[in-house]
Amino acid sequence: MGSNKHLKEKAISLRKEGKSYSEILKILKIKSKGTLSLWFKNIELSDKSKKLLEKNNIIAHKHGLFKANNNRKVKIDKENDKAFKQGQGLIKSISLRELIIIGASLYWAEGYKSEKTTNTPLDFCNSDPQMIIVYMKFIRKILKIPEEKIRAGIHIYESINSDEARDYWARITNLPKDRFFIVIQISKNNKNKKWINKLPYGTLVIKINSRIQFNKVKGMIAGIAQNIKGNS
Repeated sequence: MGSNKHLKEKAISLRKEGKSYSEILKILKIKSKGTLSLWFKNIELSDKSKKLLEKNNIIAHKHGLFKANNNRKVKIDKENDKAFKQGQGLIKSISLRELIIIGASLYWAEGYKSEKTTNTPLDFCNSDPQMIIVYMKFIRKILKIPEEKIRAGIHIYESINSDEARDYWARITNLPKDRFFIVIQISKNNKNKKWINKLPYGTLVIKINSRIQFNKVKGMIAGIAQNIKGNS
């Protein structure tokens, strides 16, 4: 009985310090909230105790939210990683035929399509280095464009270092640095940090002046559209 009385006194003392039911149960290793309710039934908390309890409840609530959000983030990260690996596992070795379809589809999405009667350029523009790497394989392995016929333009804002941008895209494309020309884009937002974060090395344009190659790729695109329709 004495032990129980001591436990009750300790519980009441903790309650007056602003501790929550859950905290007191944990500290005193008591299993039942009903026991605490019975002990606290007739006690009156001072204004100071009430303020401490309110403050501790706010802290506990914030901690609970933080823990819940952190657990949710961990769960989401695991789900995303699992989905990424599943998607990655679906892609095996890429055949030349598949590279034709991929390269033509990339050009369909990001390529220059305004046809001229002469010197229609095969211009491809993007800022994603992985996409540029795939497209370079397409024009080298499938279209077999001679290296000296490939030029590249780098479109950057004034806040971007042109030498760094040229070095970067030279590594990505495996083209000589002197094969690149720089275009400075002027914008009222060009000094805003968001441009540096989103496009740290600008946007690259792969340029090939060939009416024949333009029409060949155009035919590939038509072939993709035609066969998709035929199989639907």
